[in-house]
Amino acid sequence: MTRRRYLERVGCLGGAATAGVLGGCTSNGQRGSDSVTVRIGSKPFIEQRILGYLAYERLRTADQIRAVDDIGDGDSLSNWEATSSGDRHLYWEYTATAWARLPPRRERRITDAGTLFQRVRSDARSRGVRMAEPAPFSNEYVIVADKAWAEAIGVSTISELAAYFRNADGDPGIALNEAFYHRPDGWHGLLSRYGVSSDGRDSLESGTFIVTSVGLTYELLERGSVRVANGFATDPQLDRSTLTVLEDDREYFLPYQPAPTASAPMIEAHPEVFDRLSPVVTALDRPAMRRLNGRVLLHGDNPFAVAKEFENEVVDDDA
Repeated sequence: MTRRRYLERVGCLGGAATAGVLGGCTSNGQRGSDSVTVRIGSKPFIEQRILGYLAYERLRTADQIRAVDDIGDGDSLSNWEATSSGDRHLYWEYTATAWARLPPRRERRITDAGTLFQRVRSDARSRGVRMAEPAPFSNEYVIVADKAWAEAIGVSTISELAAYFRNADGDPGIALNEAFYHRPDGWHGLLSRYGVSSDGRDSLESGTFIVTSVGLTYELLERGSVRVANGFATDPQLDRSTLTVLEDDREYFLPYQPAPTASAPMIEAHPEVFDRLSPVVTALDRPAMRRLNGRVLLHGDNPFAVAKEFENEVVDDDA
């Protein structure tokens, strides 16, 4: 046995200790003539890995389903295309991502979560993809402020923050992650929506203005280097008592609900795959997702182990 084959075998048998590291592992479920192989993918960031392993663990333990771990590879478009073509069979996609960034790339703003999902599901169906009902949480962008500073100046909404930007002479300090700064539905679109002119934007960016990686924005807030930053609604750092999320009172950010997204031929032949995932999807509210993300991001736990433990909790609740 070659070293590679040995490591693959150990990875498939090693459970939580290695499942998040070695890909290509499959379930040991019983298989017969009616069995189905489900190759499960995800994007590489932590929340997506957790979602991928939630699906993998849920399907791995089902009879007549052979779950294959392809988790942690590719961006939204490559996962969507692989699922549409049948090279992969299932991953989780966010509703607003499917709407605005995947073919046919709609520009109309829909901020009602239910309406957005119905439109996204219809688009997906026309492209050989099926989407199950989404989880109840949304992982949209958020604008975060140092809580003591925000209370001191009377800011609780993004409209009030924009007014402060227009009228104040001080330099609050702003930290944004790189993707949010550059994407059209990020920083520049936000300022336009809330009435901050291009001159106002230039003024803000001439002060303490840091474009950095995801996660470091929170460190800068904690150090007091900045007072305002952006993040995601399921970031575990948002549970800190020193931070406050400003209300998006003009509904700029679209809903980002994750939905199991599958190859049409596979799910039409085996609708039990979506049925099997349904209890996990329903259990994933925002506090639960923040807790799972926190265990990996803040405490260093393995995504597979975290997903497996949560899936076991769902099974116990169902019982």
